[in-house]
Amino acid sequence: MVSTPGMAGPARGNQRGFVLIVMSSCMFLLLAVIGMAFDLGRVYITRNEAQVFVDAASLAAAQQLDGTAAGLDRARAAVKRLPNHWNLGANTFENVQVEFAADSEHWSAQPKDAAELHFVRVTAPDNHLEILFLRAVGGPETFTVPAQAVATTNPVRLTE
Repeated sequence: MVSTPGMAGPARGNQRGFVLIVMSSCMFLLLAVIGMAFDLGRVYITRNEAQVFVDAASLAAAQQLDGTAAGLDRARAAVKRLPNHWNLGANTFENVQVEFAADSEHWSAQPKDAAELHFVRVTAPDNHLEILFLRAVGGPETFTVPAQAVATTNPVRLTE
């Protein structure tokens, strides 16, 4: 009997299991891509939540600036009054920094002359997001997602 292509016989005996190996490799790659999409989606959501918070905080603080030391205190209090939750409400922003400047270049958290201040910068630097799937394939355990916004007075608007 002559063996023809496509028929089971001695020529196909050593190819058994090839489909299993290829499918296992494809499943691993597919799960890795799904995990990467999940983790990067969480990073994107966290970045958006952080940016919305610092935008709102800088605008709220800029509204309070009136050239007095009391205006600086009200600006800091306005930032603290905002809901500061991220990671879909599970975490709070920590180490939020509020700085003031007259020229958007020389920033100070405790400025000496409040009369010339027209800019407020709010920074949320410590937003550490735990990575779930990427670390299984050698990725980092956490990813830091900082955010910063600058607002000015008269009219109150975002500049950065």
